[in-house]
Amino acid sequence: MTSYLLPLFAIVALCAAWAVFQLWLDKHDPDAKRRSLKCGACSRKDDCADAPRR
Repeated sequence: MTSYLLPLFAIVALCAAWAVFQLWLDKHDPDAKRRSLKCGACSRKDDCADAPRR
């Protein structure tokens, strides 16, 4: 059981570092105006959140 702790902590640390990097990037990336919600499942040119609700 204890042999799984080191890999588990490594994965947790990697996820935490990725989250911190994403927050840093959100503040320092001048080209990123906002997050894109395009999933690529269709041929829409705009984001799905910008679509008018029916």
